[in-house]
Amino acid sequence: MTEHYPSFIVDAFAKKRFSGNPAAVCLIPQAKKDEEYLKIAAEFNVSETAFPVPIGSTDFKKSSQFSLRWFTPTAEVPLCGHATLATSHILFNEIGNENKELKFDTLTGILVVRRDEFGNVELNLPEYDLTSIKFHHTINPLHGIFSEFKAPHFLFDVVKCVVPTEMSIEACFYAAKPRVLVIVVDPLTTKFELEAVKIDVAKMIHIQNNGFLQGIALTLRPKNALIQGFTDSSDEPFDYACRYFAPWVGINEDPATGHAQCAIGPFWSKMTGKKELYALQAFPTRGGLFRLRFHDGRVILNGPSVTVLRGEITLDEPTFY
Repeated sequence: MTEHYPSFIVDAFAKKRFSGNPAAVCLIPQAKKDEEYLKIAAEFNVSETAFPVPIGSTDFKKSSQFSLRWFTPTAEVPLCGHATLATSHILFNEIGNENKELKFDTLTGILVVRRDEFGNVELNLPEYDLTSIKFHHTINPLHGIFSEFKAPHFLFDVVKCVVPTEMSIEACFYAAKPRVLVIVVDPLTTKFELEAVKIDVAKMIHIQNNGFLQGIALTLRPKNALIQGFTDSSDEPFDYACRYFAPWVGINEDPATGHAQCAIGPFWSKMTGKKELYALQAFPTRGGLFRLRFHDGRVILNGPSVTVLRGEITLDEPTFY
């Protein structure tokens, strides 16, 4: 016996196909076992596959509340912004969900999404608490701005796997809930130089970090966005740029990472005093665009999405519980 379910691949945080961050969305109306979700995610083999399940019904078009889980090809993750954006895009624009607002029950709590007047989706995500990091025999430039802790002995070795020797490091901070380290680099770094960074994945994984890290980001606020290449196709400058790596969960690099902006965005908001930011995730050849607002400890993340693939997934046996 086989079962067939609508499934999609969406490029999230993108205005055109084959940019932004791809996510798979599977509309299976009942919960499945974790191992089944992992098999499906491994089959799609994109950074995350999303599994929304309607709460109180089996109707994806009418329901306004869903449970939502996200899986990489190797593990479940507690929060995934781009796959939530992709899920909302599918429900609103492919399925024709009739609600203006959707609520997703996730491992991180209730996430609320809305459609804006342009048809884009707004995600209401939690703002992560940030702590600055002091390395041995160095001055912490974030001292007095954020709380501080001493760097674990292995951390600088991890940093060296990411930041090339010719690129200066301005500061480091840590978001404990998602276990993400953020490295602030030279504000004179060009887009070409940021995109040229190559990480040592094998060495990063070999270094024992005892679960301290699940992801690591590079970020900068360009001194002169136009000269350094940090503008969009309309020449609008970006307030900050970043890249994001997560080899510990099977993602060497993520093209556009919503949950990482919940750490990076609040940092730059505090440093600049701005409550709205425009950001670029500078994944080579793809990249993602983010508009962020900050309100009452929440990050309002707005972004476009485009559907790349429509089809069905066929499962051999029903393994619901």
